[in-house]
Amino acid sequence: MRIFSVVITIAMLCSGCLGTTDFYGKTMNPKSIGTFELLDDKGDRFNLSMVDSDVIMVGFIHTSCLDECDDLTRSMNETYNLFSEQEQERVSLLTITTDPWHDDSDRLYHYKRNNSVEWPHLTVSNINSELEMIESVWASFGTSVEVSANLTNSLARCSIHLMNYTVTQTVHAVLVDVDRDVRVQWLQSEWNSESVAADIRKLSSE
Repeated sequence: MRIFSVVITIAMLCSGCLGTTDFYGKTMNPKSIGTFELLDDKGDRFNLSMVDSDVIMVGFIHTSCLDECDDLTRSMNETYNLFSEQEQERVSLLTITTDPWHDDSDRLYHYKRNNSVEWPHLTVSNINSELEMIESVWASFGTSVEVSANLTNSLARCSIHLMNYTVTQTVHAVLVDVDRDVRVQWLQSEWNSESVAADIRKLSSE
């Protein structure tokens, strides 16, 4: 009888958890990403008021990154293409550079074309006045960005630009809900397009 009572007690304690929605990716503490304005790959100003979808998938890359950043871009595109046309209307994609010193709007435009994707790729218009702002954007998404000096200058990938620094970052995408809170993180190293799509569907149905 005592065992039965214990089982009933545990069931009652857990009953409030039965409706909890779990995600396949890493669940983040919901936190507002706030408002910000960046420059898109066409040279136009871009802010979140221009996005009216239920869910935003935001990726972080830089164009001089090795294959991992290209892999993330392809993974985001692959996930988006799993949705029906009706579902795609409820999802938006954005990419934000982690190397605004090098990645101007023109370079991001060519990066998009090289990777055959269409969604906005964002940077700053003036690195001197807007560096602090984009750093706060990275932080709001939990994106770690470290810049270290190179011992010797080297050519940037697919560019004649000499690089005297290296950017190390979190290569990931973050899912943002309709309230513009961060909710789910997906590292490129752990990406599964079917599972990411399932997480997006859960968020869009909330």
